[in-house]
Amino acid sequence: MKAIWTVSLAIILAVGATSCDREKFVYNLGGETPSGKTGTLDLSTFGAIPNNDTQVVEKAPVSRAVDTGDFTVQIYPAQGNDTLEWKYREMPEIVTLQVGEYNLAVFSHEVQPAEWEHPYYYADKAFTIEENRVTQLDTVVCTLQNIKVTVTYSEDLKSFMGDDCQVTVDIGSGSLDFSQTETRAGYFRSDSESNLLIATFTGTIDGYEEVNRIQVDNVKAGEWRKIHYDIKRPEPGSETGGVTPSVTLDASCVTIDHEGHVTIDEEIIPDPSDPGTPDPEPSGAPQITSETIALGTPVTVTEGMQVVVDIISTDKDGLTQLTVDIESPTLTPEELSGMGLSAHLDLVNPGALKEAIEGLGFPTEGNVLHQPKVTFDISQFMPLLGLLGAGTHNFIITATDAQGTTTESLILVTE
Repeated sequence: MKAIWTVSLAIILAVGATSCDREKFVYNLGGETPSGKTGTLDLSTFGAIPNNDTQVVEKAPVSRAVDTGDFTVQIYPAQGNDTLEWKYREMPEIVTLQVGEYNLAVFSHEVQPAEWEHPYYYADKAFTIEENRVTQLDTVVCTLQNIKVTVTYSEDLKSFMGDDCQVTVDIGSGSLDFSQTETRAGYFRSDSESNLLIATFTGTIDGYEEVNRIQVDNVKAGEWRKIHYDIKRPEPGSETGGVTPSVTLDASCVTIDHEGHVTIDEEIIPDPSDPGTPDPEPSGAPQITSETIALGTPVTVTEGMQVVVDIISTDKDGLTQLTVDIESPTLTPEELSGMGLSAHLDLVNPGALKEAIEGLGFPTEGNVLHQPKVTFDISQFMPLLGLLGAGTHNFIITATDAQGTTTESLILVTE
């Protein structure tokens, strides 16, 4: 029998002696000025089920292809920071809450930038608690919220491939290397509504070193992108003796309609460049952009702010240098030293600062050098920046490749 938990909007309080028996605990949660009026949330019929690709999702928790027992269930007020949290299998049946507007979220795990065979499922639902009334929640469908990628090679191509051949797939700050024997699916975090996928084939083909890069725009959460590599033999009479990889990108996008049906729409996206033609001309020095925050202008730090910056190089050898210089009244050299950092961060050659730099959300070394795109997400650093006090903090980003150098400023204001 699931425990019955009582929740009022105050602080968390455990009652009773130390024990593993959950029946002996009462949890109180809430804001500073609770109204005293409560209602009841009935979770006895609530269920969370994942969509299973082409399977029709029904209203009862009948699908167990994905074990939801360890999914996390959270309940939190629409206005406020307090949160109740359980594992799905340990969720109570009855919860008493202060009257008001609430949200319930269910998710599989803490999603990472890139993971092997670890799909991220998520669902949420808003509900209202009314005084002396029972609110009942029914089943929610948890849908795939990251991007699935698989890479395959034709048998014809495999016969010419050297052991060094692999495909590196980059989406946002996530990166995975697919060898010619890799059969697992990679799952990438979707950092924005529309993402850029970069697949780079490197290695020896029939004795020739090959580099083949494709870029796919508008990649979204819930999609399955299938990348398949094949070869095209030289035409009769051609002077070329080797083989050239011909890349065909199959994109399968999972779609869930309002009735819960799951379908897969097949889409063929051809290679954007004709095999055998020279690489496109570089478009100049690296570009430093952001879809989440304005660069070069002061921006006030707010709760939950997302700070994600993209650096893109069109040079065939990618980035050769990337640095960040910090000018701040509170992030002094002494303060930074205590954090294992310095005012000048070299992401290609971080030295002893490597661990601390990566802890901030910056990539380093091979994840920067010769890469066509580097993304860093320092959103998790924003709360710490605010705790240090008021000030204007200038993060000067300098990116270099063979085509030139670009400098841009990320200016954050704490109050």
